[in-house]
Amino acid sequence: MTDLTKWPRLLVVGDAVTREQANEILIRTNTRHMHTNDRVWETTVHDLFGIARDKHGHPDWKSAQAFHDRYGVLDLTYLANQRIASSWLGGAYGWCDWDGTIGCSNYNIGKWPTVEDVTEEWQAIAAAFPYLTLHAQLVTDEGEGHIAATWAVKDGKTALVEPVGQIASISDDVAAMAAGLFLGTRTERGVSLDRLREALAQLAT
Repeated sequence: MTDLTKWPRLLVVGDAVTREQANEILIRTNTRHMHTNDRVWETTVHDLFGIARDKHGHPDWKSAQAFHDRYGVLDLTYLANQRIASSWLGGAYGWCDWDGTIGCSNYNIGKWPTVEDVTEEWQAIAAAFPYLTLHAQLVTDEGEGHIAATWAVKDGKTALVEPVGQIASISDDVAAMAAGLFLGTRTERGVSLDRLREALAQLAT
């Protein structure tokens, strides 16, 4: 079995998608466990999603599951996007962006994924979004090791393929991330409220 190590770096390059396709991807691959220090934004998003909260402010699991069922949110452990809200130092992140860009090289997944687990998630993503065309790699030891696995996603299918080289350069702009934190320019919000409403309305039709 290929050892992916504890926190392998995810690299993705792919063909851009349309605005409508990005809306669908980013709602249906959003993390099911959204955490942010921006409580106002978190409350706003939960209210928009129709997700109730308990007396401690935690999402009610029944209403959260109802939202996931209604919009077909995939159950992803390693490959979820966090483009709506994220407490990560670098802010919102993921392999798809709201402008339709498909690609990433600046964050790790984990902990301790297996090739089989990640393959299953790419298969679920490919089946849900057959218009996606991309290649993905995992590089061991937070991007400082070797290419452990490469996937090709196209026409609703996923396959493990032999790498022909590293598909993207590792991006680690920690200084800029830290500066954003200390200067107050960093935000945990990844999308405007209007765009989020647009995406939900599109998927509800």
